[in-house]
Amino acid sequence: MARTSTAPLKTARWAAVRAFVAHRASFRCEHCNVFLGMAGDVDHVVPRSAINACGIGVFDPSNCQYLCQSCHSTKTNAERNAGREKRARVPRRTALKGRGAFLDAAGITPQIEQEETPC
Repeated sequence: MARTSTAPLKTARWAAVRAFVAHRASFRCEHCNVFLGMAGDVDHVVPRSAINACGIGVFDPSNCQYLCQSCHSTKTNAERNAGREKRARVPRRTALKGRGAFLDAAGITPQIEQEETPC
């Protein structure tokens, strides 16, 4: 996931949206309900990277939630990891030299275990 510019978040308009969202949430984390005052983070429910595709504005308070730093970083990390593809694991090879020739001579085909992928 590519990083989006923080420029829109350093404006007076964003400060007003941030204050509105904090007040709407009664200055509490909307996930774990801990009191934050104005120290919380305003998080976009639909990530800013996907806002244009959904037709939502950056400053739309209905797309914002007030979270503590712990809940915000948990959500952000989950979003970042969701976009990554898992690498295929390379099957382990034995360090014994000549194993392939021995198996061929014995007429044995090696079984390579593959992990099941949830689809």
